[in-house]
Amino acid sequence: MNPLDERMHPIGAEGAWSESYYFNFVDPESRIAMFTRMGFRPGDGWADGLHVVYLGGDRVAFTYGRREIASDLNAYNDDLRAGQLELVCVVPFQNWEVRYDGAAQDIADASILLERRKARPAGWYEPTMLSMQMDFNALTEPHYAASGSRGHFEQTGQVRGEIRLEGARGTEVFHPSGFGVRDKSWGPRDWSAGQQQAPAAQQKGEGERTGADVPHPFVNWFSMNFGPDLALGGSCFRHPDGVMRGSGWITRDGHTEDLRDVVIDSEYRKGSLWHTAVRLRGETASGRGVDVAGKILTICPTKIPMAGGATFVNEGLAEFQTEGRTGYGISEHWHAVRAG
Repeated sequence: MNPLDERMHPIGAEGAWSESYYFNFVDPESRIAMFTRMGFRPGDGWADGLHVVYLGGDRVAFTYGRREIASDLNAYNDDLRAGQLELVCVVPFQNWEVRYDGAAQDIADASILLERRKARPAGWYEPTMLSMQMDFNALTEPHYAASGSRGHFEQTGQVRGEIRLEGARGTEVFHPSGFGVRDKSWGPRDWSAGQQQAPAAQQKGEGERTGADVPHPFVNWFSMNFGPDLALGGSCFRHPDGVMRGSGWITRDGHTEDLRDVVIDSEYRKGSLWHTAVRLRGETASGRGVDVAGKILTICPTKIPMAGGATFVNEGLAEFQTEGRTGYGISEHWHAVRAG
């Protein structure tokens, strides 16, 4: 655990170099939830921030902002902003603040984000003003999946704060309190990495997306909390045999260990990239089996345009069951979709 890893790192030679910060949380009582990702891409000359609040049912408040940046990322160690999103490190590895104050799209049914913008009906969102501040207080030390010149760590924590919306529904104020996961990564990130892996059914074009076949995401990332004493996270990647395999971490009663031999299976709405359920199986480094069933409550699809198509990163808010306990978190699926 190096406190300097909370700050910017030397930039590598890769054009897709990125330094990114991610936070999520879910309130288990209200199911109000959030995910935030801010990435600095010096090779592209900009930083961007994606910030989404799940507001119950399929309703979300969606925001996206971008700013121009210089090539020396050290200039932004104390200036983590993109659009109206701001991240503040109060104490490294202990306390962070996630702040937003500005315009947002109040979307009643987030599945509309799977459609091309020109195919969406008039009034597919209501303009609103979103103001929020959430405090993330770590419950454990970070778990490093990689370090050095290319690194990634994840950390579980307790989150609470205030969310205020001013829009067509009037003034709405929420005071969520729950649990979540943060991560930090630095190194090359190529969102188009799955384009060459897209199955034939997904190569028919964005309008059809998957045809009648089951989608084939090329990344599954997951995080979940079952209270202050149990949390797990990690990622799986599609292997040549079609199986989603990977690894991660699990924290139980303050002790964190590696999660190995993870396999994820997913279910989908017919003819859609919208996943509805997941099943995760794996084993801890100490040999204890892990079996988690997840039900997707809703999804916020995020589309990243690519040459010849797009990558959809579908952020699924999920309810999980394991060992007779109920938890909440994010089940994220990456899909490569080719146009034409």
